[in-house]
Amino acid sequence: MSETNVATTELLTKMQVIKRYFPGCGYNTVNPVFYEKDFPKFFIPGKKRPLYPKDKVEEWIDSHIVYGF
Repeated sequence: MSETNVATTELLTKMQVIKRYFPGCGYNTVNPVFYEKDFPKFFIPGKKRPLYPKDKVEEWIDSHIVYGF
């Protein structure tokens, strides 16, 4: 797995991820996604909440899409 270059990566808050990738879904519906073991997060020292790298979130969503039944 390649490392994320934080200087050039757009970091999103939880609410930005929800609005961008899960429009029309409520917070409580999407919130369990953020607790998945392999969901990408970035912690800034001294900050309470993680940020989410846009590129890695898109890759994670793409790899977890299930087509069909």
